[in-house]
Amino acid sequence: MGKQSEAEYLWNSGPFRVGIVPRGGAISRIDWVRPDGDGVINLLRPVDEFSLTSGNPSHLGCFPMVPFANRLGYAQFDFDGKTINVPANRAPDPHAIHGFGISAVWEIERPTIDTIRFSHKHDDPQTGFSYTAWQEITVANGSISIEIGVRHLGREPMPYGIGLHPWFPAGEDASVSFIAADCFGTDDGKLPTTRTVIDLGRDFSDGKMIRHNKGLDVHYSGWHGAVEMTWKDRQLSLLLEASDTLSNLQFYIPENGETFCVEPVSHVPNVHNRPELKKFGDVRVLGYNDTISGTMTLTPGLLARSDDSLVDDAEEPVGRRDYSLVD
Repeated sequence: MGKQSEAEYLWNSGPFRVGIVPRGGAISRIDWVRPDGDGVINLLRPVDEFSLTSGNPSHLGCFPMVPFANRLGYAQFDFDGKTINVPANRAPDPHAIHGFGISAVWEIERPTIDTIRFSHKHDDPQTGFSYTAWQEITVANGSISIEIGVRHLGREPMPYGIGLHPWFPAGEDASVSFIAADCFGTDDGKLPTTRTVIDLGRDFSDGKMIRHNKGLDVHYSGWHGAVEMTWKDRQLSLLLEASDTLSNLQFYIPENGETFCVEPVSHVPNVHNRPELKKFGDVRVLGYNDTISGTMTLTPGLLARSDDSLVDDAEEPVGRRDYSLVD
């Protein structure tokens, strides 16, 4: 069941309430009813009316990346003997970022009790990208899953990548833990250059506090497919798991430390232009009617209460955030 407004569609299923913004195919919130009956927690970063009506999905809780994830160098790449030019969509940055889905209006289909699906079509003969993309949210067994997928509809094959870009609230007690095999150095344009070792500053295998790692922006491959997050002040734990297709991870903490992203993606950013990086996560060439899809699953839980003063900080934002720091 849901209600439609100009900016946000709300859907309830089990212990979750989800907000969807059709412009950009973004998720504005995922509210979770605490099993102890002590209120509701928004699993994503909180948003306000400005972010809902801004038209910029980077201001919201989670958005799709299709037909490529993260940055594409100088908004072009060579494929099948042709140079493909795509829009550089964040001036004055010369690169393209996050694909085309973030500038499209996604159509929401009639939901079932535990599933809701929304999609958009894209057809550009100049680039060769002709496709239908979808997101499908499913609630089951105390978890909520988001599948992102794309079906190529063009006559000639094209390379595709996908990803999801969730934003989570930070704070003094937020911590993150995940395991990966490799990470990458970047140039001044934030494009990966070479594989490098995961040094102490980029190793989160034993968990680290977000507040000690502000400004971090790193791409990982050989990711084990799970991220564990905790917020002691919110009494919240959150397990993020991804399917094998989403084999890579982008991890970003803005300088202000108010939020962070752990983004499951299918390929190394700008791998279109860096063939030596293909073995660490490549795009997939799709022929007519071929598809690629991947799923991110969030499973929340409550931490043991160690202090009666712990309360849910949750839900509604206070004031207006600094929107200059988006990715």
